[in-house]
Amino acid sequence: MKILNRVKVHLVLILIFLISVKGISQNLLEKHERDSLERVWHQRVDSIASVNRITFFRLLEDMPEDTIGTINMNRLQLNNFPDLTRFNNIVIIDASGNKFTRVPKKLLKIDSLVRLNLSDNEIGKVYFPRNSVIESLNLSENNFRRIPRSIKKLTHLNSLTISNNNIKRIPHFLKKMDNLTSLEINFNKIKLTKADIRRLKNIEVLVMAGNNITELPKNIDNLENVKKLNFSKNKLSNLPPTFALIDSLEVVSFYKNDFNHIPLEITLLSNLRIIDFYYNNITIIPNEIGNLQNLKKIFLAYNKIEKLPNTLSSLQKLKELYVHDNQLHHIPDWVTGLSNLEIIDISYNKLFSIPDLSEMPLLYEVDVQENNIDYVPWKLIDKPNLRLLLVRGNPFLLDEDDKNKLMIKLSERRAAGVVIVD
Repeated sequence: MKILNRVKVHLVLILIFLISVKGISQNLLEKHERDSLERVWHQRVDSIASVNRITFFRLLEDMPEDTIGTINMNRLQLNNFPDLTRFNNIVIIDASGNKFTRVPKKLLKIDSLVRLNLSDNEIGKVYFPRNSVIESLNLSENNFRRIPRSIKKLTHLNSLTISNNNIKRIPHFLKKMDNLTSLEINFNKIKLTKADIRRLKNIEVLVMAGNNITELPKNIDNLENVKKLNFSKNKLSNLPPTFALIDSLEVVSFYKNDFNHIPLEITLLSNLRIIDFYYNNITIIPNEIGNLQNLKKIFLAYNKIEKLPNTLSSLQKLKELYVHDNQLHHIPDWVTGLSNLEIIDISYNKLFSIPDLSEMPLLYEVDVQENNIDYVPWKLIDKPNLRLLLVRGNPFLLDEDDKNKLMIKLSERRAAGVVIVD
Protein backbone atom coordinates (compact mmCIF):
# COMPACT_ATOMS: atom_id res chain seq x y z
CA MET A 1 0.00 0.00 0.00
CA LYS A 2 2.82 2.40 0.89
CA ILE A 3 4.48 1.67 -2.45
CA LEU A 4 1.18 2.36 -4.25
CA ASN A 5 0.78 5.68 -2.45
CA ARG A 6 4.33 6.71 -3.34
CA VAL A 7 3.66 5.89 -6.98
CA LYS A 8 0.51 8.03 -6.89
CA VAL A 9 2.42 10.94 -5.38
CA HIS A 10 5.13 10.65 -8.03
CA LEU A 11 2.49 10.57 -10.79
CA VAL A 12 0.81 13.68 -9.38
CA LEU A 13 4.16 15.51 -9.20
CA ILE A 14 4.98 14.48 -12.76
CA LEU A 15 1.54 15.71 -13.91
CA ILE A 16 2.03 19.05 -12.12
CA PHE A 17 5.46 19.37 -13.68
CA LEU A 18 4.09 18.66 -17.18
CA ILE A 19 1.30 21.20 -16.72
CA SER A 20 3.84 23.78 -15.51
CA VAL A 21 6.11 23.07 -18.45
CA LYS A 22 3.15 23.39 -20.81
CA GLY A 23 2.19 26.71 -19.21
CA ILE A 24 5.76 27.99 -19.41
CA SER A 25 6.00 26.83 -23.02
CA GLN A 26 2.74 28.59 -23.87
CA ASN A 27 3.94 31.81 -22.22
CA LEU A 28 7.27 31.59 -24.05
CA LEU A 29 5.41 31.02 -27.33
CA GLU A 30 3.15 34.02 -26.72
CA LYS A 31 6.17 36.15 -25.78
CA HIS A 32 7.97 34.98 -28.90
CA GLU A 33 4.96 35.93 -31.02
CA ARG A 34 4.76 39.37 -29.37
CA ASP A 35 8.49 39.91 -29.84
CA SER A 36 8.18 38.83 -33.48
CA LEU A 37 5.31 41.24 -34.10
CA GLU A 38 7.25 44.03 -32.39
CA ARG A 39 10.31 43.31 -34.53
CA VAL A 40 8.16 43.37 -37.68
CA TRP A 41 6.63 46.67 -36.59
CA HIS A 42 10.04 48.21 -35.86
CA GLN A 43 11.37 46.96 -39.18
CA ARG A 44 8.45 48.57 -40.96
CA VAL A 45 8.96 51.85 -39.10
CA ASP A 46 12.70 51.74 -39.88
CA SER A 47 11.95 51.02 -43.53
CA ILE A 48 9.52 53.94 -43.82
CA ALA A 49 11.95 56.24 -42.01
CA SER A 50 14.77 55.18 -44.32
CA VAL A 51 12.74 56.03 -47.42
CA ASN A 52 11.63 59.34 -45.89
CA ARG A 53 15.23 60.20 -44.96
CA ILE A 54 16.38 59.77 -48.54
CA THR A 55 13.51 61.94 -49.78
CA PHE A 56 14.19 64.58 -47.13
CA PHE A 57 17.89 64.98 -47.90
CA ARG A 58 17.22 65.18 -51.62
CA LEU A 59 14.68 67.93 -51.05
CA LEU A 60 16.98 69.68 -48.59
CA GLU A 61 19.81 69.69 -51.11
CA ASP A 62 17.61 71.33 -53.73
CA MET A 63 16.08 73.95 -51.43
CA PRO A 64 17.21 77.51 -52.20
CA GLU A 65 18.85 79.37 -49.33
CA ASP A 66 16.15 82.05 -49.27
CA THR A 67 13.36 79.49 -48.71
CA ILE A 68 10.63 80.85 -46.45
CA GLY A 69 8.52 78.41 -44.46
CA THR A 70 8.96 75.05 -42.76
CA ILE A 71 11.61 72.35 -42.55
CA ASN A 72 9.97 69.11 -41.54
CA MET A 73 12.18 66.22 -40.39
CA ASN A 74 9.49 64.52 -38.32
CA ARG A 75 10.14 60.84 -37.50
CA LEU A 76 13.16 60.37 -39.73
CA GLN A 77 15.03 58.61 -36.89
CA LEU A 78 18.02 60.90 -37.31
CA ASN A 79 20.89 60.77 -34.83
CA ASN A 80 22.37 64.14 -35.76
CA PHE A 81 20.94 67.39 -37.02
CA PRO A 82 21.60 68.26 -40.66
CA ASP A 83 23.25 71.62 -41.26
CA LEU A 84 20.43 74.13 -41.66
CA THR A 85 22.42 77.30 -41.09
CA ARG A 86 22.40 78.26 -44.78
CA PHE A 87 18.65 78.91 -44.56
CA ASN A 88 18.12 82.43 -43.30
CA ASN A 89 14.35 82.67 -43.67
CA ILE A 90 13.10 79.44 -42.12
CA VAL A 91 10.22 80.14 -39.74
CA ILE A 92 9.33 76.65 -38.48
CA ILE A 93 11.46 73.57 -37.76
CA ASP A 94 9.80 70.29 -36.82
CA ALA A 95 12.48 67.90 -35.57
CA SER A 96 10.19 65.67 -33.53
CA GLY A 97 10.40 61.89 -33.42
CA ASN A 98 14.14 61.43 -33.94
CA LYS A 99 17.07 60.28 -31.82
CA PHE A 100 18.72 63.61 -31.15
CA THR A 101 20.61 63.93 -27.85
CA ARG A 102 21.85 67.48 -28.42
CA VAL A 103 20.85 70.57 -30.36
CA PRO A 104 23.54 72.47 -32.31
CA LYS A 105 23.99 76.05 -31.18
CA LYS A 106 24.11 77.18 -34.80
CA LEU A 107 20.57 75.88 -35.33
CA LEU A 108 19.24 77.92 -32.43
CA LYS A 109 20.85 81.06 -33.85
CA ILE A 110 18.77 81.08 -37.04
CA ASP A 111 17.38 84.63 -36.92
CA SER A 112 14.05 83.86 -38.55
CA LEU A 113 13.11 80.81 -36.46
CA VAL A 114 9.76 81.34 -34.70
CA ARG A 115 8.50 77.81 -33.97
CA LEU A 116 10.69 74.89 -32.90
CA ASN A 117 9.48 71.36 -32.18
CA LEU A 118 12.07 69.09 -30.54
CA SER A 119 9.62 66.65 -28.98
CA ASP A 120 10.09 62.88 -28.83
CA ASN A 121 13.86 62.81 -28.84
CA GLU A 122 16.53 61.99 -26.25
CA ILE A 123 17.59 65.50 -25.34
CA GLY A 124 18.51 66.24 -21.73
CA LYS A 125 20.06 69.69 -22.10
CA VAL A 126 19.70 72.59 -24.48
CA TYR A 127 21.28 76.06 -24.49
CA PHE A 128 19.36 78.88 -26.10
CA PRO A 129 21.19 82.04 -27.23
CA ARG A 130 20.14 85.60 -26.60
CA ASN A 131 18.25 87.56 -29.25
CA SER A 132 16.33 84.52 -30.46
CA VAL A 133 12.84 85.27 -31.82
CA ILE A 134 11.40 81.83 -30.99
CA GLU A 135 7.75 82.21 -29.94
CA SER A 136 6.67 78.56 -29.67
CA LEU A 137 8.79 75.73 -28.24
CA ASN A 138 7.99 72.04 -27.75
CA LEU A 139 10.40 69.95 -25.65
CA SER A 140 8.02 67.12 -24.74
CA GLU A 141 9.05 63.47 -24.46
CA ASN A 142 12.73 64.01 -23.82
CA ASN A 143 15.03 63.52 -20.84
CA PHE A 144 14.69 66.87 -19.08
CA ARG A 145 14.81 66.90 -15.28
CA ARG A 146 14.14 70.61 -15.13
CA ILE A 147 12.96 73.37 -17.41
CA PRO A 148 16.18 74.55 -19.12
CA ARG A 149 17.45 77.72 -17.50
CA SER A 150 18.46 79.23 -20.84
CA ILE A 151 14.78 79.44 -21.80
CA LYS A 152 14.70 82.71 -19.89
CA LYS A 153 16.72 84.20 -22.77
CA LEU A 154 13.79 83.59 -25.13
CA THR A 155 12.13 86.94 -24.53
CA HIS A 156 9.65 86.42 -27.38
CA LEU A 157 8.49 83.00 -26.16
CA ASN A 158 4.72 82.83 -25.64
CA SER A 159 4.09 79.07 -25.71
CA LEU A 160 6.11 76.33 -23.98
CA THR A 161 5.20 72.63 -24.10
CA ILE A 162 7.42 70.34 -22.05
CA SER A 163 5.26 67.32 -21.22
CA ASN A 164 6.37 63.75 -20.51
CA ASN A 165 9.70 64.52 -18.88
CA ASN A 166 10.88 64.26 -15.26
CA ILE A 167 10.36 67.85 -14.13
CA LYS A 168 9.55 68.38 -10.46
CA ARG A 169 9.17 72.12 -10.05
CA ILE A 170 8.38 75.41 -11.75
CA PRO A 171 11.56 77.57 -11.95
CA HIS A 172 11.49 81.06 -10.48
CA PHE A 173 12.57 82.74 -13.72
CA LEU A 174 9.22 81.96 -15.41
CA LYS A 175 7.51 84.76 -13.50
CA LYS A 176 9.83 87.25 -15.24
CA MET A 177 8.93 85.99 -18.72
CA ASP A 178 6.21 88.51 -19.49
CA ASN A 179 5.36 87.14 -22.95
CA LEU A 180 5.00 83.51 -21.86
CA THR A 181 1.24 82.96 -21.65
CA SER A 182 0.84 79.24 -22.41
CA LEU A 183 2.46 76.39 -20.48
CA GLU A 184 1.80 72.69 -21.05
CA ILE A 185 3.66 70.53 -18.55
CA ASN A 186 1.71 67.27 -18.57
CA PHE A 187 2.89 63.95 -17.16
CA ASN A 188 5.81 65.17 -15.11
CA LYS A 189 6.28 65.14 -11.35
CA ILE A 190 5.04 68.61 -10.45
CA LYS A 191 3.52 68.86 -6.96
CA LEU A 192 2.26 72.42 -7.57
CA THR A 193 3.19 74.41 -4.49
CA LYS A 194 2.38 77.96 -3.46
CA ALA A 195 5.76 79.03 -4.83
CA ASP A 196 4.93 77.42 -8.19
CA ILE A 197 1.68 79.37 -8.37
CA ARG A 198 3.47 82.66 -7.71
CA ARG A 199 5.78 81.90 -10.64
CA LEU A 200 2.86 81.41 -13.02
CA LYS A 201 1.22 84.81 -12.61
CA ASN A 202 1.45 85.66 -16.32
CA ILE A 203 0.08 82.38 -17.63
CA GLU A 204 -3.23 82.42 -19.49
CA VAL A 205 -3.30 78.75 -20.53
CA LEU A 206 -2.05 76.19 -17.99
CA VAL A 207 -2.19 72.46 -18.76
CA MET A 208 -0.92 70.16 -15.99
CA ALA A 209 -2.50 66.78 -16.69
CA GLY A 210 -1.10 63.59 -15.21
CA ASN A 211 1.08 64.96 -12.43
CA ASN A 212 -0.60 63.05 -9.57
CA ILE A 213 -1.67 66.31 -7.95
CA THR A 214 -3.89 65.63 -4.92
CA GLU A 215 -4.71 69.20 -3.91
CA LEU A 216 -4.39 72.73 -5.26
CA PRO A 217 -2.54 75.43 -3.29
CA LYS A 218 -4.64 77.91 -1.36
CA ASN A 219 -3.13 80.78 -3.33
CA ILE A 220 -4.49 79.36 -6.60
CA ASP A 221 -6.30 82.68 -7.11
CA ASN A 222 -2.88 84.26 -7.78
CA LEU A 223 -3.32 82.91 -11.31
CA GLU A 224 -4.96 86.22 -12.03
CA ASN A 225 -4.57 86.05 -15.82
CA VAL A 226 -5.44 82.41 -16.43
CA LYS A 227 -8.26 81.71 -18.90
CA LYS A 228 -7.85 77.98 -19.41
CA LEU A 229 -6.97 75.45 -16.70
CA ASN A 230 -6.51 71.77 -17.38
CA PHE A 231 -5.86 69.45 -14.43
CA SER A 232 -6.95 66.24 -16.18
CA LYS A 233 -5.76 62.84 -14.96
CA ASN A 234 -4.74 63.97 -11.50
CA LYS A 235 -6.14 62.92 -8.11
CA LEU A 236 -8.17 65.94 -7.09
CA SER A 237 -11.39 65.55 -5.12
CA ASN A 238 -11.91 69.07 -3.74
CA LEU A 239 -11.00 72.67 -4.53
CA PRO A 240 -9.81 75.37 -2.14
CA PRO A 241 -12.31 78.22 -1.52
CA THR A 242 -9.93 80.61 -3.28
CA PHE A 243 -10.58 78.81 -6.57
CA ALA A 244 -13.83 80.78 -6.74
CA LEU A 245 -11.79 83.98 -7.02
CA ILE A 246 -10.20 83.17 -10.40
CA ASP A 247 -12.48 85.60 -12.22
CA SER A 248 -10.61 85.39 -15.52
CA LEU A 249 -11.23 81.64 -15.92
CA GLU A 250 -13.17 80.62 -19.04
CA VAL A 251 -12.33 76.93 -19.55
CA VAL A 252 -11.69 74.33 -16.84
CA SER A 253 -11.05 70.60 -17.17
CA PHE A 254 -10.93 68.05 -14.37
CA TYR A 255 -11.20 65.03 -16.67
CA LYS A 256 -10.40 61.77 -14.85
CA ASN A 257 -10.02 62.96 -11.28
CA ASP A 258 -11.68 61.82 -8.05
CA PHE A 259 -14.55 64.29 -7.62
CA ASN A 260 -17.83 62.90 -6.28
CA HIS A 261 -19.50 66.29 -6.67
CA ILE A 262 -19.14 69.47 -8.70
CA PRO A 263 -17.48 71.90 -6.28
CA LEU A 264 -19.55 74.99 -5.51
CA GLU A 265 -16.43 77.07 -6.17
CA ILE A 266 -16.94 76.27 -9.85
CA THR A 267 -20.46 77.70 -9.83
CA LEU A 268 -19.17 81.11 -8.72
CA LEU A 269 -17.01 81.61 -11.82
CA SER A 270 -19.35 83.64 -13.98
CA ASN A 271 -17.05 83.81 -17.01
CA LEU A 272 -16.82 80.05 -17.49
CA ARG A 273 -17.65 78.91 -21.03
CA ILE A 274 -16.60 75.25 -20.81
CA ILE A 275 -16.52 72.79 -17.90
CA ASP A 276 -15.21 69.22 -18.18
CA PHE A 277 -15.73 66.62 -15.44
CA TYR A 278 -15.60 63.51 -17.64
CA TYR A 279 -14.72 60.29 -15.80
CA ASN A 280 -15.26 61.25 -12.17
CA ASN A 281 -17.69 59.87 -9.60
CA ILE A 282 -20.22 62.70 -9.60
CA THR A 283 -23.74 61.79 -8.50
CA ILE A 284 -25.45 65.19 -8.29
CA ILE A 285 -25.26 68.39 -10.35
CA PRO A 286 -25.78 71.31 -7.93
CA ASN A 287 -28.63 73.74 -8.55
CA GLU A 288 -26.05 76.52 -8.44
CA ILE A 289 -24.82 75.50 -11.90
CA GLY A 290 -27.56 77.79 -13.15
CA ASN A 291 -25.34 80.71 -12.10
CA LEU A 292 -23.00 80.00 -15.01
CA GLN A 293 -24.89 82.00 -17.58
CA ASN A 294 -22.01 82.06 -20.07
CA LEU A 295 -21.60 78.28 -20.31
CA LYS A 296 -21.47 77.00 -23.89
CA LYS A 297 -20.22 73.44 -23.39
CA ILE A 298 -20.81 70.98 -20.53
CA PHE A 299 -18.89 67.69 -20.37
CA LEU A 300 -20.29 65.50 -17.58
CA ALA A 301 -20.19 62.04 -19.17
CA TYR A 302 -18.93 58.88 -17.45
CA ASN A 303 -20.22 59.75 -14.01
CA LYS A 304 -23.11 58.52 -11.84
CA ILE A 305 -25.56 61.37 -12.33
CA GLU A 306 -29.22 60.44 -11.88
CA LYS A 307 -30.96 63.77 -12.51
CA LEU A 308 -30.55 67.04 -14.40
CA PRO A 309 -31.41 70.03 -12.18
CA ASN A 310 -34.07 72.43 -13.46
CA THR A 311 -31.64 75.33 -13.10
CA LEU A 312 -29.84 74.07 -16.23
CA SER A 313 -32.79 75.47 -18.17
CA SER A 314 -31.48 79.00 -17.59
CA LEU A 315 -28.26 78.35 -19.54
CA GLN A 316 -29.49 79.90 -22.75
CA LYS A 317 -26.02 80.19 -24.31
CA LEU A 318 -25.43 76.44 -24.06
CA LYS A 319 -24.41 74.86 -27.37
CA GLU A 320 -23.22 71.38 -26.41
CA LEU A 321 -24.41 69.07 -23.61
CA TYR A 322 -22.67 65.75 -22.97
CA VAL A 323 -24.21 63.67 -20.17
CA HIS A 324 -23.90 60.22 -21.70
CA ASP A 325 -22.82 57.17 -19.69
CA ASN A 326 -24.60 58.19 -16.51
CA GLN A 327 -27.64 56.92 -14.57
CA LEU A 328 -30.28 59.27 -15.97
CA HIS A 329 -33.88 57.99 -15.97
CA HIS A 330 -35.51 61.16 -17.31
CA ILE A 331 -34.75 64.13 -19.55
CA PRO A 332 -36.94 67.11 -18.57
CA ASP A 333 -39.05 68.89 -21.19
CA TRP A 334 -37.31 72.18 -20.45
CA VAL A 335 -34.33 70.89 -22.50
CA THR A 336 -36.30 71.85 -25.63
CA GLY A 337 -36.17 75.46 -24.45
CA LEU A 338 -32.36 75.60 -24.80
CA SER A 339 -32.67 77.49 -28.06
CA ASN A 340 -28.93 77.61 -28.86
CA LEU A 341 -28.25 73.92 -28.23
CA GLU A 342 -26.56 72.28 -31.23
CA ILE A 343 -25.38 68.92 -29.83
CA ILE A 344 -26.90 66.69 -27.16
CA ASP A 345 -25.51 63.31 -26.13
CA ILE A 346 -27.70 61.41 -23.65
CA SER A 347 -26.68 57.91 -24.76
CA TYR A 348 -25.90 55.01 -22.42
CA ASN A 349 -28.33 56.03 -19.70
CA LYS A 350 -31.58 54.47 -18.46
CA LEU A 351 -34.07 56.55 -20.39
CA PHE A 352 -37.50 55.22 -21.36
CA SER A 353 -38.44 58.37 -23.27
CA ILE A 354 -37.06 61.68 -24.51
CA PRO A 355 -38.72 65.08 -25.12
CA ASP A 356 -39.64 66.10 -28.64
CA LEU A 357 -36.33 67.58 -29.82
CA SER A 358 -37.50 68.19 -33.37
CA GLU A 359 -38.47 71.85 -32.80
CA MET A 360 -35.11 72.94 -31.39
CA PRO A 361 -33.92 75.36 -34.08
CA LEU A 362 -30.13 74.85 -34.00
CA LEU A 363 -29.93 71.23 -32.84
CA TYR A 364 -28.20 69.11 -35.52
CA GLU A 365 -26.53 66.23 -33.61
CA VAL A 366 -28.39 63.85 -31.29
CA ASP A 367 -27.16 60.68 -29.61
CA VAL A 368 -29.74 58.60 -27.71
CA GLN A 369 -28.29 55.14 -28.33
CA GLU A 370 -28.26 52.34 -25.75
CA ASN A 371 -31.24 53.42 -23.67
CA ASN A 372 -34.66 51.82 -23.04
CA ILE A 373 -36.68 53.88 -25.53
CA ASP A 374 -39.34 51.69 -27.18
CA TYR A 375 -40.74 54.14 -29.76
CA VAL A 376 -39.20 55.65 -32.90
CA PRO A 377 -38.64 59.44 -32.71
CA TRP A 378 -40.22 60.01 -36.14
CA LYS A 379 -40.30 63.82 -35.92
CA LEU A 380 -36.64 63.93 -34.93
CA ILE A 381 -35.66 61.79 -37.92
CA ASP A 382 -37.46 64.32 -40.17
CA LYS A 383 -35.75 67.36 -38.58
CA PRO A 384 -34.60 69.50 -41.57
CA ASN A 385 -31.18 70.54 -40.22
CA LEU A 386 -30.30 67.17 -38.66
CA ARG A 387 -26.79 65.93 -39.52
CA LEU A 388 -26.19 63.05 -37.11
CA LEU A 389 -28.59 60.78 -35.24
CA LEU A 390 -27.61 57.70 -33.22
CA VAL A 391 -30.49 55.53 -32.02
CA ARG A 392 -29.15 51.98 -31.99
CA GLY A 393 -29.46 49.81 -28.92
CA ASN A 394 -33.03 50.84 -28.06
CA PRO A 395 -35.86 48.27 -27.91
CA PHE A 396 -38.16 49.87 -30.51
CA LEU A 397 -41.54 48.17 -30.69
CA LEU A 398 -42.39 47.96 -34.40
CA ASP A 399 -44.82 45.96 -36.45
CA GLU A 400 -43.96 44.99 -40.02
CA ASP A 401 -45.52 48.15 -41.49
CA ASP A 402 -43.53 50.35 -39.10
CA LYS A 403 -40.34 48.46 -39.91
CA ASN A 404 -40.83 49.05 -43.63
CA LYS A 405 -41.74 52.67 -43.02
CA LEU A 406 -38.60 53.14 -40.92
CA MET A 407 -36.36 51.55 -43.55
CA ILE A 408 -37.75 53.86 -46.25
CA LYS A 409 -37.47 56.92 -44.02
CA LEU A 410 -33.88 56.17 -43.02
CA SER A 411 -32.90 55.59 -46.65
CA GLU A 412 -34.40 58.94 -47.64
CA ARG A 413 -32.62 60.81 -44.87
CA ARG A 414 -29.31 59.11 -45.57
CA ALA A 415 -29.67 60.01 -49.22
CA ALA A 416 -30.07 63.61 -48.07
CA GLY A 417 -26.69 63.40 -46.28
CA VAL A 418 -27.85 62.69 -42.73
CA VAL A 419 -25.70 60.19 -40.83
CA ILE A 420 -28.00 57.83 -38.95
CA VAL A 421 -26.78 54.88 -36.88
CA ASP A 422 -29.64 52.51 -36.05
